[in-house]
Amino acid sequence: ENRKMNKQQQTVLNMAGFIKSQSLTLLEKLDALDADEQAAMCEKLHELAEELQNSIQRRFEAENRTGI
Repeated sequence: ENRKMNKQQQTVLNMAGFIKSQSLTLLEKLDALDADEQAAMCEKLHELAEELQNSIQRRFEAENRTGI
């Protein structure tokens, strides 16, 4: 049985999701400005933000399993 995430964990996960979504928005705006070098950097940032969010979620889910 999994326990629910606590408020602090949920806040951290929400922040990671916000960074992921904002980096995608920034990427779209950089693309529109033909800022290719910066868009490439931002794309890496977005991919890393996605990895980070997934990693955080996996960690919290593991921590919240009964018996851990």
